[in-house]
Amino acid sequence: MKRLKKVLIAVVASTALLSSASQAALVEVEVTNLFETNGLAFTPVWMGFHDGTFDSFDAGTASSASLQALAEGGDLSGITADFSSTSTGQQGVLTAPSGFGGAPVFEPGESATSGAFNINAADNGYFSFLSMLIPTNDAFIGNDDAMAYSLFDADDKFVGLDILVVGENVWDSGTELNTGYGAPFLVGANAQARQDENGVVGQHSGLEVLSGGLAIFGGNTPAGYTIDQAAADFTASGFNVARITVSQVPVPASLGLLAIGLMGFAQSRRRKQ
Repeated sequence: MKRLKKVLIAVVASTALLSSASQAALVEVEVTNLFETNGLAFTPVWMGFHDGTFDSFDAGTASSASLQALAEGGDLSGITADFSSTSTGQQGVLTAPSGFGGAPVFEPGESATSGAFNINAADNGYFSFLSMLIPTNDAFIGNDDAMAYSLFDADDKFVGLDILVVGENVWDSGTELNTGYGAPFLVGANAQARQDENGVVGQHSGLEVLSGGLAIFGGNTPAGYTIDQAAADFTASGFNVARITVSQVPVPASLGLLAIGLMGFAQSRRRKQ
């Protein structure tokens, strides 16, 4: 009987902990590429949960080496290292289930959901993300305001996030000209070396259409489709690029039923005794 009580207490305590919407939450992240067929893909998405102090970039300033690596080649190693050295929060990388030839990028229309993160309002109540648009030279999505996305309200209650990334939210790292040369995942892009821009991070003005040379529009991807201007022109009015949601992981119904069943069993045992 004592052992049963211990199990019952543990189950009830676990259920209460997982179902609590204040102070802490068990959450998951879902990412969806909203480009239409023959639009752009994007690289695996870096996700960070922090206390509001991790700032991955600032518009109007030169790109860091870590951001440049992400924006030009989808390399997240610098960003993850920066986060590890400056934040006590949690981070992860969400990949897509298929992608170009085994590369786990998000193709147009593709969606994926992360594993669970156990977060709380005090230590990691803010959310940041980064991903490179491909095939481009140095276009990316992310938030330059470390406190732009709060997961908890003023009472420390989890409220979640539903982020719609639109064309106006696409950034240019300012490190490489947008000619298409050297752009990852664009067939023929290495016919000419990448060209330095020596600029600053800013809102992306759109991909170039070149006459007589390589262009993003009309270029072929390793997945076998051609980039279409209408489907890839994120500067068009009302253009949707991605949706990112952070939601609470529901308490498994079976866990709640188990707790109820054990309570009933314990009461039955007491009556028999």
